[in-house]
Amino acid sequence: MTIRTEIQQGYVLLCQLAVALLHHRSNRFFRSPNGPVSAFRTRPRLFWGGIPVLWGLVLVLSGCQSVSPLGSNQQQPYQWDNLTHHPSFVWHRFSPDSAAVFVHLPAHEPLHLRENRDQPFGFALQLDLAIQPLDDAPADSVWNAQSLRHSYQWTGKADPDQSELTARFSFPLAPGRYRISQSLSDLHRGSVVRSATLLDGRSVDAPARSLAFDPASGQPAWNGQLKAGQPAGILIPPDLSDGQWMRSTLPPVDSFPSAPFLDRSPRPIVFPEPADSRFPSPVEAGLTELPPGDWTGWGVLIWEAAPGLHRWTVQGSLRHITLPARRGHFPAMRDVPEMIRATRYIATRDEYRTMREARNPKVALDNFWLQFAGNPEQARALIRTYYGRIHDANVFFSGLKEGWSTDRGMVYVVFGHPDRTRRDRYGETWIFGEEGDVNALIFRFSNRASGDDFNVYQLERYPGFRSPWEAMVSSWRRGKIRRR
Repeated sequence: MTIRTEIQQGYVLLCQLAVALLHHRSNRFFRSPNGPVSAFRTRPRLFWGGIPVLWGLVLVLSGCQSVSPLGSNQQQPYQWDNLTHHPSFVWHRFSPDSAAVFVHLPAHEPLHLRENRDQPFGFALQLDLAIQPLDDAPADSVWNAQSLRHSYQWTGKADPDQSELTARFSFPLAPGRYRISQSLSDLHRGSVVRSATLLDGRSVDAPARSLAFDPASGQPAWNGQLKAGQPAGILIPPDLSDGQWMRSTLPPVDSFPSAPFLDRSPRPIVFPEPADSRFPSPVEAGLTELPPGDWTGWGVLIWEAAPGLHRWTVQGSLRHITLPARRGHFPAMRDVPEMIRATRYIATRDEYRTMREARNPKVALDNFWLQFAGNPEQARALIRTYYGRIHDANVFFSGLKEGWSTDRGMVYVVFGHPDRTRRDRYGETWIFGEEGDVNALIFRFSNRASGDDFNVYQLERYPGFRSPWEAMVSSWRRGKIRRR
């Protein structure tokens, strides 16, 4: 046996040992184990201004394939401020054998350079896609390959009147379920942001075949979210455009995850009976603002999107389309009733009820924070930190539920961002403290993705979490901002 072989075998054994130790440690805490087509929209705003938003999970493969670290920094993926640019992605299966991805990011974020004084400033981006089938494919099919890869160049000139960059890239894709890793690189800056998504296109009724969009701007519904209080639209594929569609709306409700030490089943989402029924209109009938693409034969549904969840079901089919409508300031939290709801993790039941029923909720909310801080300056620091975490949780963890009200959002708001995050095909592991330290706190989130929501991760609860949870809540209530 050569030295090279011995090293390779030793590396494999070390990987297996690392995985076994990780699982052993976790079980100590848990009971359950074409080419591109680009379209740019403009608004009266300088290209170096704006607020970036990122959707999705950041994924980087490690040497041991069974456990992989997340993020461009490989350890702390949920560090919004540390990312050089903040793209959003919308995936769409526009035909049985093809798919497209829409990409968006603030126009000021790419580094703009020029070759010489006579040339205009411009940006240079590159999109790389690695597509991994999750279903078995025929042995003789090209789709049986471990992964499919595509790469696209995205360049353009600087425009001071342009605040947003959007582009559409299409490629062939057979029916099936896929895990897609996407990397958007700024070639001028030499930086890259990676994220991952799941695309379900197994059947003709798969939700990915429809496309939600903003009729006013023609933009896709970035991050799968509609704008509450404004017209919303869904493009319906030709084979379903002659059917009758029915809509149910579920207004926002108080729905909070149980504490990490309480083993309670999440409350199911129950929609009322449909209150709206209609046939899709042809896209040619008076609608001018559509996302880039060929929509010949497609139908469109347009309605006023009230805050909450909207579910469209075509008559005679069990599949449906469910979309959330968020307020315009989302992912930030600005309305007083929203801000009161978000205190549920650290407020007592009586405090929460008092704020909700107060004649002047704003004063009640201010008094809630002042009682912990002791003075206005410290209260403002607490508020900035707490609601800053709410914002980041909404960015990273939102699906049908707002990110802050999910299991991952709850842990993130109370404990802060983890020191290390690992992902495997079954979920995520968050580590607070030094990995391997007996005092480290480990949370395991199992992937519970469904056709409605691919961003669902359920915490594996454990009674031993009571002590660290109560310690962190107590710290907040003493006006102390600290991480575990």
